[in-house]
Amino acid sequence: MAAATRRAWPVRLLALVVLLVLPAEFIANDRPLLLLLDGAVSSPALARPTERALGGVLPIPADFHDPAVQALLAVRGAWQIWPPIRFAPDTVAPGVPQAAPAPPSAQHWLGTDDQSRDVLARLVWGLRLSLGFAAIVTLLSLALGLTLGAIQGYFAGATDLLLQRLTEIWGGVPLLFLLMMVASAIAPNLWVLAGVLSLFLWMGIAGLTRAEFLRLRGQDFVRAAVAMGAPPPRIIFHHILPNALAPTLSVAPFLAAGAMTMLAGLDLLGLGMPPGTPSLGELLAQARNNLHAPWLAAAAVGTLGGLLLLVTLVGQHLRDAMDPRLAPARRLLQPRPAPAGDALLEVRGLELDFGATRALRGVDLTIEAGQAVALLGESGSGKTVTGLAIAGLLPPQASRLSGSIRLAGEQLLGAPEAARRAALRDRIGLVFQETGAAFNPLHPVLRQVVEAAATAGLGAAAAEARAAELLRLVGLPQPVLRPRALPHQFSGGQLQRAVIAMAIARNPLLLIADEPTASLDAALRGSLLELLDGLRRRFGMALLLITHDVDAARAVADRIAVMDQGRILAELPMAGLDRAREPALRRLLHPLPPPPRNPPPPGRPVLAARGLGLRHGTTQVLEGVDLTLQPGRTLAVVGPSGCGKTSLALALLRLLPAEGEVLLDGRPLPPGRAWRRRVQVVFQNPAGSLSPRLTLGAILAEPLILHLPNLSPRLRAERVRAALEEVGLDPAFVTRRPAALSGGQRQRVAIARALIAGPDVLVLDEPTSALDRSVEAEVLALIARLQAARGFACLLVTHDPRVVAALADDELRLEAGRIAGFRALPRRTVLKEIPA
Repeated sequence: MAAATRRAWPVRLLALVVLLVLPAEFIANDRPLLLLLDGAVSSPALARPTERALGGVLPIPADFHDPAVQALLAVRGAWQIWPPIRFAPDTVAPGVPQAAPAPPSAQHWLGTDDQSRDVLARLVWGLRLSLGFAAIVTLLSLALGLTLGAIQGYFAGATDLLLQRLTEIWGGVPLLFLLMMVASAIAPNLWVLAGVLSLFLWMGIAGLTRAEFLRLRGQDFVRAAVAMGAPPPRIIFHHILPNALAPTLSVAPFLAAGAMTMLAGLDLLGLGMPPGTPSLGELLAQARNNLHAPWLAAAAVGTLGGLLLLVTLVGQHLRDAMDPRLAPARRLLQPRPAPAGDALLEVRGLELDFGATRALRGVDLTIEAGQAVALLGESGSGKTVTGLAIAGLLPPQASRLSGSIRLAGEQLLGAPEAARRAALRDRIGLVFQETGAAFNPLHPVLRQVVEAAATAGLGAAAAEARAAELLRLVGLPQPVLRPRALPHQFSGGQLQRAVIAMAIARNPLLLIADEPTASLDAALRGSLLELLDGLRRRFGMALLLITHDVDAARAVADRIAVMDQGRILAELPMAGLDRAREPALRRLLHPLPPPPRNPPPPGRPVLAARGLGLRHGTTQVLEGVDLTLQPGRTLAVVGPSGCGKTSLALALLRLLPAEGEVLLDGRPLPPGRAWRRRVQVVFQNPAGSLSPRLTLGAILAEPLILHLPNLSPRLRAERVRAALEEVGLDPAFVTRRPAALSGGQRQRVAIARALIAGPDVLVLDEPTSALDRSVEAEVLALIARLQAARGFACLLVTHDPRVVAALADDELRLEAGRIAGFRALPRRTVLKEIPA
């Protein structure tokens, strides 16, 4: 908290500046703030009285600096309160001892300009003008840029292309010439200049907004809103815009700084505000014309530079506040000496805090050179943060790290930053779980592998040859054959192989693989694990496999370290795994079996597809797919990765433009969105399927708002609480956001959202692929129980035979987008464990 307060000083200082200059009439004025005369109180600073009103004879405005006026007030016993600066910006200072511009003095702290006007008074009024101008330009640019950027990003296609070309044409118009024409046609003022400048500065905001909308419109929580039946305005303003605002608003202070610089430049050139207007640019012009008066330049440049620096710092603070990943916390490092051994990696007494939460509680781990160790545990046990701590890549929210981490005898915890980076670069290779996040989406895969190879000090040709060799080594020659192919043009398994190629580019001593097979099908999991094990043996690397998959650990590990609640409970040889007594390990080895299923016999179809086809460019993804879903029964769609399973689900939901016919109750889908209440979806990634800016109460209430608008707020709230209870969550969770939940809890919320409006069909797209075994068993049992109670039809997209065994009644196999087989699965009336 103290660190956050210290980082917020630019915001506080800017707020103080605004508070000081906003009431400029009460800060710098040649008239009193308050005047008590004959028992009446007035404010000459707001309304200048005449001399006659003060008891004189002349009907002219009173000059309070005139000794005669002051004598008149003294005779009548007047009482005055003056502002801190007793000069207005246009006041010609009386009694200046030397010719203007006069240097600083006790009367004029920053001196006077070439017309004997107080510089400090003009600075106060000029600051208010600059800040007001920047605020107007920023607000107008945000309004225009957000609107056009949102339209471009959401509708994309021809709309985006047209608006983008028009934006590029408009961006070619010379702003300075346009302002010169405006200045020659009309007398420029604050609003005219702000309006003209906003017509150009909005383009940067529009570009950022467009990019964010293009990125977010493909996210699962947006697809879920479309599948829910939300209209485009609600999707734009309720789902995408709140999540797109962070990067857009974080540049607003930089936009304001640019507006202030532009106004100062225009005033300096004489194209800005009318002559005589107090502004920073006008003071710069005076400094240019009076080089013998350096105080003018010092005041103008110092004020403008300080203001721009302050606004820039506010922009950086706002960016950090809206994206905590960019705001490193003040972290307490407590290296503790530990005796060095012969092992390659030695972790002793490792503790990690996230604020008041203790994530790691004294972790001890050793890995010998060339050894493979699996760090096994459930979600939230501390596996991933242990690997990140070893690599020195902890998230910024980590507040305290203590213990000892030695790699090849060298202490990494508390080591200088250069040494830590060198160890990470030369001795540690990392394979991340989210392959998509490991690549820059705008650069070809081959180029990124070449960059990884070049870090070994290779030249361009040698780095390209090394990258080709690495890609062949991991069984992925495609990037070499398609050197311009971007990451999205490869499957998840192919990207994971490319990540491994990048990780081994410098022949590391230790390879850390964090859930490398979590979202792959069984065949790809086996081949990837075999690849990791083969590379380990070939290069003599040690391997730390972080996983919740016991089968993956069996495939490659020599030893297993069982982790639970931030502690390593036991280290077991592979031979003793089945005799383990630790509850955490037994939950992973023997999860709860699914309940028995007694599905109803096939009946009248509720949803059917006839001749479903789908193309992505020139690639035929689906062709001639027919399927039928009956109430109370589950159809599993299985097949290898890339066969079109998820595309089939999205085509059924009309989330992708597809050929063929989708029938609901034997009739084609009606126009509009009302039918979407009856067909709902649960996406694969529980973290990405829930809007991160909404509370659980708002997420679950949305289907009711869309499809049951007549429900009162009280009944809606009751339905939301009941939905949470139905999926086994505390109703008090309504105020939480998805980030505060575990993966299993988020998936339960996704299921509750899909079922709260009472659908007839539920589409499940890999609903457990990101969950560990124990949580997976709980989610499968929940789905089976809800289906038995409600009787909805279910389409299950999965590559996992355990999930098929737990939920499915029929199985449809896809290969290369076509139906390769169909079979009815045997009815299960006896409780059996899901086969491993």
